[in-house]
Amino acid sequence: MEDIVKIGRIFWFEAAHDLPNHEGKCRLVHGHSYKLIIEVEGPVQSEILNPEAGMVMDYGRLKGVVNDLVIDRLDHSYLNDIFPNPTAENMVIYIATILKHQLLPAKLTKVELWETRNSYAKWEAKDENI
Repeated sequence: MEDIVKIGRIFWFEAAHDLPNHEGKCRLVHGHSYKLIIEVEGPVQSEILNPEAGMVMDYGRLKGVVNDLVIDRLDHSYLNDIFPNPTAENMVIYIATILKHQLLPAKLTKVELWETRNSYAKWEAKDENI
């Protein structure tokens, strides 16, 4: 049985939103400095001619995919233009859905979105979801 290794990368972006149906102060327009953690897993690739040999996947490729599909779209945006209800929970589901099949052969295992330094939402893969 081959060893499975997890790797991850942290991303940062700024965005604004409001939660108009919320009863607290988040119903008003406000901004966050989001921290996004993406984790993938897989075997360490061994094919000598593979540019990702010795890696689960190249960190640069992980960065490029997440930047292209997530950060470039969300950074400095008004999230209500993208999500009908831009909660951290809805955002992690969205991020996981668009990244799941773009990081192969690695498997997306975790998306963690920190909205503040104290509050986050986390999506974790189940075997049947991958």
